[in-house]
Amino acid sequence: METVYGINPVRVLLSRDHSPLKKIIIARGRGGAAVLAIIEAAGRKNIPLEWQERRYLDKLTGGTDHQGVVAVRGPFMYAGFDDVLKNRNPGLSCDLVVILDSVVDPHNLGSIIRTSHCLGANGIILPMDRAAMVTPAVIKVSAGSAVQLPVARVTNLARTIDELKERGFWIFGADTSGGGDLRGQNFRLSTALVLGGEARGMRQLVRKKCDFLVTIPMAGDFDSFNVAVAAGIIQYEILLQRIAQKDDKEM
Repeated sequence: METVYGINPVRVLLSRDHSPLKKIIIARGRGGAAVLAIIEAAGRKNIPLEWQERRYLDKLTGGTDHQGVVAVRGPFMYAGFDDVLKNRNPGLSCDLVVILDSVVDPHNLGSIIRTSHCLGANGIILPMDRAAMVTPAVIKVSAGSAVQLPVARVTNLARTIDELKERGFWIFGADTSGGGDLRGQNFRLSTALVLGGEARGMRQLVRKKCDFLVTIPMAGDFDSFNVAVAAGIIQYEILLQRIAQKDDKEM
């Protein structure tokens, strides 16, 4: 069993047809419309409710900001590789898969998952080793989108990239410098976006597997963006092109 905490992550899990929640714990005295909605939804799904002192919730979550709401659920279930590919946004014309190579900060992972969900990605692919996993903290940072967007773990990123190429994907690697200008790339095709880790970026083997390297133009005197920020900037450019492509086809 593991905990999920925060109003939005718990609300998202409650909204699923088959909610994985075993019980919901609410801090005594915690009120408000959002918490009332959680209580009502739990009642409709016959999920037990429990009221405890706030310090009890603090202990369950390690002192993290839980907003007075903690749910208990089974362990997080990762998606399969094919589940990610099948999850194309119905309003967009082509696939986008986000590959994270050695991203180890849980807050970056949670932020990237949330951004990818908002910007229409099929899902996220993580390596088994040397990478952050989906934890309650990641689910909280993702505002619950980590249980909506498929997240898969694979044993070998290089082999996974090869398989994506066989399925018609083009691989774009985010590079701090030396890549093509982001604004000049053609993302109107099945795209896999590779983002490297916080310390060293992409590993050399993964970098060599990329068909293209892309760089975000910068005005400030600094070496790179935070990986979660870079994920948002690049995926927004990809989304704009995908929307334009869909509009062109409908004309």
